[in-house]
Amino acid sequence: MSTREILTLQFGHYSNHVGTHFWNIQELSFDYTGTEKSECNNDILYREGRNTKGEITYTPRLLISDLRDSLKSLPANGGLPDEDVQEDFKWGAVEKIQEPVAQKNEYLTDIDKKSLHEIVSKQYQLENQISTWTDYLYPRLHSRTINIVKEYQQGSNESFDIYHTGQSLWKKDYGESFSDKIRNYVEECDSIQGFHVNFDCVDGFAGLALGCIEHLTDEYSKSILAHPIIPSYFPDSDPSTDEEKEISTGKDTQRIVNIAFSLSELTQLATLFVPLCTGSKGWRKPGKPIVFDYLNYKPELYYHSASILASALDTLSYKYRLKSNIYTLSDACADMNGYGRKMAAASLRLPFAIPEEQYINEFLELNEKSLYTPITPSCEIAPDKIFQLITIRGIEEYLMKRDERNPRYSNIKEMFELYFQANHFLSATNVTICEKPLQVKPPFPNIFSDKLNKFGFVTNEKNQTKVESCALMAGYHNGNFLSNTIESLRKEVGRIKFAKLHKFSGEGCEAEEFKERLETLSEFQNNYEECLEL
Repeated sequence: MSTREILTLQFGHYSNHVGTHFWNIQELSFDYTGTEKSECNNDILYREGRNTKGEITYTPRLLISDLRDSLKSLPANGGLPDEDVQEDFKWGAVEKIQEPVAQKNEYLTDIDKKSLHEIVSKQYQLENQISTWTDYLYPRLHSRTINIVKEYQQGSNESFDIYHTGQSLWKKDYGESFSDKIRNYVEECDSIQGFHVNFDCVDGFAGLALGCIEHLTDEYSKSILAHPIIPSYFPDSDPSTDEEKEISTGKDTQRIVNIAFSLSELTQLATLFVPLCTGSKGWRKPGKPIVFDYLNYKPELYYHSASILASALDTLSYKYRLKSNIYTLSDACADMNGYGRKMAAASLRLPFAIPEEQYINEFLELNEKSLYTPITPSCEIAPDKIFQLITIRGIEEYLMKRDERNPRYSNIKEMFELYFQANHFLSATNVTICEKPLQVKPPFPNIFSDKLNKFGFVTNEKNQTKVESCALMAGYHNGNFLSNTIESLRKEVGRIKFAKLHKFSGEGCEAEEFKERLETLSEFQNNYEECLEL
């Protein structure tokens, strides 16, 4: 059986926070004892290699892009000594980037000194110890994974904040080097499915990522699933003086134009794209944080909000990473992007917390609220006339009460299929059920309510036990309702006068291009206003 590999690309500081949690979830769920049966084919996202000492390595099939000063204590070679460096010399010179030595926090120190069992059994309070995503990264990475943008530094005054700046960077040596590393990975694969591209769509990484996506489209006839990501918070989000308000408004304008340019390009280049944000508005400032029942998180902490999006991405990709079926990334994209509707929405129910004394079918019968919490900005998922891919994990068969006299369904999958059929008129729902819940192990933040037991279910007892695992549900959704989402972005950008976009014009953007981007979004929106046939 072919491996059906996927190459993941991450562009930008916040996307790398999301990616860090994503890869932590993967690696900390590995069974090193051989006693547990894994549902997932880990080889789809990971690659096996061998270092110069002859030792076997197992690292994410991953390329990361970020600015200078974002690595801190993580070496630019990924932290895995002598990892396949000879192999890279075959393709060209390896450039060593020497970062200043940074002090490791308690968690990173423990990784070097303690066993995995000791680490996952310990409770960490990392909120005040994290300045970048490498401060809680568990996996070690392949030597080609990290690609630093040397021209710009994290937090500096000379910001990497314009779409066209990233676009220009891709056309230089950076893009050529990055493309070579993509080719290295692809040539290692037996039967590559396609690409995950997760990127910050609010700054220069938007242009850099779209330059890369254009390259993937030109060079490889494979599916590209892109997630343009909007951070949950910006340092200028809470201005207090008139001067700060003016600066914040200016930066906010730049960010929303970057988003519009990103989505406009994705309509032409991506197979499917799904914007993500834990802010309810997303376009002009993230807005109020999305409320999840039984979660207490701080949106100003990327360490917190990124863990939510990572949990969603892990679950959403489960369907085409399962050992038990032959469903592929291409199948997922084809199921969701009909009628030219390349943009979909995502939802998350984290945790899927039912009372511990209640069966899941009893819970669903009594539930009057939507099971969906959208994590796509400015989006309300319609109840009718939609296509959706739903993945539910951690709801096992023993949680379903069986009615022998009137057996309407025989298992969890049939029960949910019947539920969605009854609650969504003229809709098509593809349901995937996974037995394994989300494993919540350090350094995943402790953002769960104390009303939950260690399995993530609601308890009436006073609970001092940390949540160790939880059920959850995630979905991709497509339908007419996304017309309103696109319209909200188009209207916001349409109010902006190009004459005030000095940084964009300084980077070579012209008024005609700005106008064309808006027209592209308008034409794309028309795909969602036609009658949906099922």
